[in-house]
Amino acid sequence: MSTERWLDIPLDAAKWEPVMELAYETLALLDENHMPEHNYKHIALWNDDGSRIAKGDGGVYVQEVGFEQADIGGETWGSSVLLARRIARKAVDVSGHRRCIELGCGTGLVGFTVAHIFAESVDGCLDGTDKHSKTVVMTDYLPTIMKAVEAGAQKNGLFETGIIKPTLLDWFGVAEQAHLIKDREQVPIPQTHYLDGSQIDNLAANNADGYASTAAVRLDPVNSKGSFDLVVAADILYEIEHCVVIPRLVDFLLAPPSYNACNRRLEPVPKFIVTVLLRKTHWAEVVAFETEMAKVPDLVLVSREDSSIRGDLEKWMDTPRNTHASNEGPMDRWADVQKAMEQDDDDDNDDPKQYRTYVFERHGSSD
Repeated sequence: MSTERWLDIPLDAAKWEPVMELAYETLALLDENHMPEHNYKHIALWNDDGSRIAKGDGGVYVQEVGFEQADIGGETWGSSVLLARRIARKAVDVSGHRRCIELGCGTGLVGFTVAHIFAESVDGCLDGTDKHSKTVVMTDYLPTIMKAVEAGAQKNGLFETGIIKPTLLDWFGVAEQAHLIKDREQVPIPQTHYLDGSQIDNLAANNADGYASTAAVRLDPVNSKGSFDLVVAADILYEIEHCVVIPRLVDFLLAPPSYNACNRRLEPVPKFIVTVLLRKTHWAEVVAFETEMAKVPDLVLVSREDSSIRGDLEKWMDTPRNTHASNEGPMDRWADVQKAMEQDDDDDNDDPKQYRTYVFERHGSSD
């Protein structure tokens, strides 16, 4: 076919847009400039009154490893940035919870933020609460990622608190062991767009980066059922199979609600909080996830909010001061937020992509 002939072929922009978006994202992932090896990245976080969080230079440090070492788990994605900021400023309040597990923690931004909240709530207690009674179990599939999480916990001053528990977790393996799925054929291990299953298995088995020796243990399904009052996750819907297994894992891991002697439900209510990117290329996954979550008994969707990262900050800064600050009208710290964002290492601050944050609560009777 000649060039002239090829140029005459009409192109359907709507049809090719998802393909081009996927190609762009793949090339970006494979670009070494987007994958600093063993570098720390700083993400700015704010309290609910507009001040920066006290620790970590006003934010959280995460260690990003090369794509060849950690697949898509080696980069900090916008979903985790948005969710971490909402947790830090208590738009979603997790301070009353005690045992948290993060699914697919990646570089660890969300889990570290929860751990900061846990540490602050314990430090402020006068009742002798044991700091080690609060736990954030940060899970992912690759030892390389767990090693980076350990380094990040150390960098953020969280490792010595004992709150962080790096843990290896194979969603499909645990689901099979816990009889949440009948076998591997029912929910096959997905093939990513970037590495196939055998390549990921090789990374897990061989720790090819040379430093992935980790103290992380594997999640024990027997002792994990109903043992967490908080489950968090960000950017975990890459395949339809994820949308089937994740709701079942959440149902398995999340504790039932607690009641007092008067049959009154105690706070905090067990929650599942997750933020996902609304991709045109993965819209079927979003729909499937919502459909499967609706099937989980006693798990109620109480909040669903769509926003970009910048839009979320702008909406927050335009709201009146809450009861934790003086009633002086609208917040006036937007200039400080903008300056912090300019100094931030995060490239997603001005990204127009839309994200969706869900909050599910476990309800049910005391019977």
